[in-house]
Amino acid sequence: MSKPSNEAVTQRLLAGGFPGSSAPVARLADPIKETPMVLTLDELAPYNRNPRTTRNPLHDEIKASIQARGLDTPPPVTRRPGEEHFIIRTGGNTRLAILNELWKETRDERYFRINCLFRPWSDRGEIVSLTGHLAENDLRGNLMFVERAVSIDAARELYAQEAGREISQRELVRKLAEDGYRISQSHISRMQETLRTLVPAIPALLYSGLGKPQIEKLLNLRSAALKAWVGFNAQETDFELLYQEVLNGFDGHTDNFVFETIQDELIGQIRRALNVSYEEVLKAILDHQDSSRRSQLVGVQVPDGQIPQVPATGALPPAPGNSLTLEKSSGTPSKQKQGDVSPSTPPPLPERTGGSGAVDTTPPQHTPPDPEQLSEEERAARLNGHIVTPDGIGQKVRDVQRRIAAEHGETLPDFNSDALRAIPVQAGGLHAISDVWYIERNTDTPEELRKVLRTLVFEIAQLCDVPGELLKPTDFALGFTLSTPQSELTARGTTSWQFLQSLTGMYSYVVSRDPDTAEELKASIAEENATFAMNLGQLLLGDPLFDSKPASTEGRMTDAAVVKLFRVIRLARRLIELEAGQ
Repeated sequence: MSKPSNEAVTQRLLAGGFPGSSAPVARLADPIKETPMVLTLDELAPYNRNPRTTRNPLHDEIKASIQARGLDTPPPVTRRPGEEHFIIRTGGNTRLAILNELWKETRDERYFRINCLFRPWSDRGEIVSLTGHLAENDLRGNLMFVERAVSIDAARELYAQEAGREISQRELVRKLAEDGYRISQSHISRMQETLRTLVPAIPALLYSGLGKPQIEKLLNLRSAALKAWVGFNAQETDFELLYQEVLNGFDGHTDNFVFETIQDELIGQIRRALNVSYEEVLKAILDHQDSSRRSQLVGVQVPDGQIPQVPATGALPPAPGNSLTLEKSSGTPSKQKQGDVSPSTPPPLPERTGGSGAVDTTPPQHTPPDPEQLSEEERAARLNGHIVTPDGIGQKVRDVQRRIAAEHGETLPDFNSDALRAIPVQAGGLHAISDVWYIERNTDTPEELRKVLRTLVFEIAQLCDVPGELLKPTDFALGFTLSTPQSELTARGTTSWQFLQSLTGMYSYVVSRDPDTAEELKASIAEENATFAMNLGQLLLGDPLFDSKPASTEGRMTDAAVVKLFRVIRLARRLIELEAGQ
C-alpha cells in the first residue's frame, strides 16, 4: 500500500466529523415551572387580546417612572406552544411599549434586555391571560367601559369553547370569579346590550371615553322609547333602524355628547314616523322610564299603569306600621299563615315593683361621675369605653376644624372632654362618628346628607352580610335603594337587607301610588314578610334569656354597625326635615 501524500493527510485532518442522526434543535424547550429569564425586546411581543386598545392616559407618567427607576418588578411572561415570541402574561403591555420607545430614543441597553418571570402556558392559557389582563387593568384604572365590555365578551366566547356550549350570564359571572375577576351580572347585562345596540351606531363616541353613566342613559332611553314605539302599534324592527340612525348622527368625541339633544332628536324622529305629537311621545317615554325606575326600587318588574306585585317570601320587608299578628286560641299555640312553625308563648316578664306592688316604670338614672374626681386611669378607661373604633383624625386636622367653626360662631364637640360627661362614640370608616347627633354646617344640606347616608349604609351592609352591589345610588329619598338579592343571603344578611329597604320609605311610596288597593297591598306585604318582625330584635339586640332558652349574640349587628345605624337615623331625620321645609 502506497504512503498517502501530504495533501491527502491534510484533507483528512480538515474533514468534518460524523453527521448527526437527527436535525439540530432550533431552540430549547420552554421551562416547565416558574423561571426567571433575561429577554430582549426582539423576543417579546404584546398580548394580542389586551383589553386596552387605546393609549393609556397614564402613559407619560409611567414612562417618567421607568426612566427614573427602571421596572419595579419583572413583568410576567409566557409563550403559546409553537410561537416564536414571548408575550406579556397579565398586564404590562403599556410598559413594554414604553421600553420600545425608550430603546429607540436612547439605545440604552437597560431598556433592551429585561429581567422577566416566565410562567408556563397551560391548557387554559388564553382564559388565564385574558382575565389576568382584565384584573390588572381594573386595578390600575382608566379602562373604558366599552374596552371592558369587549374583553368580557371575548372571555365569554372562550368559556363557551371550553364548555362546548353557550353559557348564561350567571355562569359567566361565576367562572370569571373563579379565575380572579369579579363583576356583577347586571354589569355584564349592560355590557352585552352596549355591544349589541350602541357599538354599531356610535363606535367613535364609545372609544373616545364615554362613561358608564352616559351609556346607561342611552340604554334606558332606548328601552323606554321602544316600549313607547310598540305602544303606538309600530313594528319593533323598524324602531331598531330608526334608533341606530339617530345615534349614528351623534357619533364623534365625548366633548360633543349632550344626552338631552339625542333624546330630543329621537322623539322628533318617532313623532314624524308615527304622525303623533311631540308631547305624546315624551309622555310615553317618561311614563315607561318612571315605571322602570319603580320596578328597580322595589326589585320586581312593574307593568306600566299597575301597582307592583309583592314577590316571594323574604324578598320584601313589611310596610312601616305593620306588625306580626298572631291568632290565639285558648290552650293552642298561635299559628301563622306563612308556614307550620308556631313559636312558643314566651313566659311572663318579671315585674320591677315598688313598695306598693305597682310596676315601676321610672327609667333608671345613670349620672356620670364628676370628671374632676376621676383618676387618670379612670379617665382613660372611660374614654376607651366610648370608642368603637378610632377615627384616625390627627390633632392638626381637629385644630383646623375648630378654627373654621369658630369663624362661624360654632363650637365643635370635643370628644376627650364630652365623653366624660355624655355618651358620644367614634366609629371608623369614610365618615367617622364623633357625635351621633351633631351635624356640621358643611354637611347640613340635602345633597351632602345623601352622600354621607350612602356611605354609612354601604358600610353597614358590609358589616351585616349584605352584598354592596345590591345598593344603588339615587338623587332622591335617602340617597340609596336596594335591589333584590339574586342569591341566598345569610339569616343576618336577609334581615339586614329587609331592614335597610324599609328605611328607604319605598313601601309607603308604592302603597300611596294606588289608594284603592292600599289596604290589600299592606296586608299582602305583612303576610309575606311575617318573619321579619320576629328577626328584627335578633338583628339589633341578639336573643335575650328566657326560662328555657339561653341568651345568644349570634346573628346580630356588630357594635360598629349599630353606631353607624344610629347616625343614619339622625341624618335621615334631618334630611326629611330639610325637604319638608322644617
